[in-house]
Amino acid sequence: MRALLTSALLAALAAAAGCNTYDPDLGQSPFRCGTSEPRCPRDYTCVTYSDTEEICENLSLVTVDGGGGDGGAFDCADDSEIEPNDTVELATNTFIPSMHDEYRLVGLSICPDTDNDYFMFQIDVAGKNLRADLNYQSSRGQLFMSVLNSMGTVVREAEAVPGMPDVLRADVANMPQGMYYVQVRAAVGFQNNYTIDIVTSGG
Repeated sequence: MRALLTSALLAALAAAAGCNTYDPDLGQSPFRCGTSEPRCPRDYTCVTYSDTEEICENLSLVTVDGGGGDGGAFDCADDSEIEPNDTVELATNTFIPSMHDEYRLVGLSICPDTDNDYFMFQIDVAGKNLRADLNYQSSRGQLFMSVLNSMGTVVREAEAVPGMPDVLRADVANMPQGMYYVQVRAAVGFQNNYTIDIVTSGG
């Protein structure tokens, strides 16, 4: 009889807690998403990383830590030297082609997730080609890279390189003369560090 009463009491307590019996403090990435609702505990979101990997993430625990990164906190790279470059008007000048044909910069970050980074370059001779590569840690959260023309219209969206999930690449051939931008941004709720490489050739 006591066992039956104990089971009934536990069921009642679970119901009183909103039918969520998960531990509310499970860390940033506790386990894979369930197959039925609720797929994750309260305050967690089911995030799809691939066709076979869906992880419950507590996005509120993805924090910026300027120290040693203990406790699973994320260390945003300090790219204050190029900030603010959140709009085309404030874009970082790559000095392509006035000083060189390739621009590579390491230690960049999209922090917070609403951050946008813009990089400006020019095509001085019609017919030049562009290759822009972005290296990042895809398992931490998705980044996106776009090539824009002088009007801010997307010319090319970067795609993951086959066999290299941490590399996004945008190739644009035979570009008209003019001003262009490379934009880097993050998926909602995520932040990430990255390296960018912009190369023009030919023409």
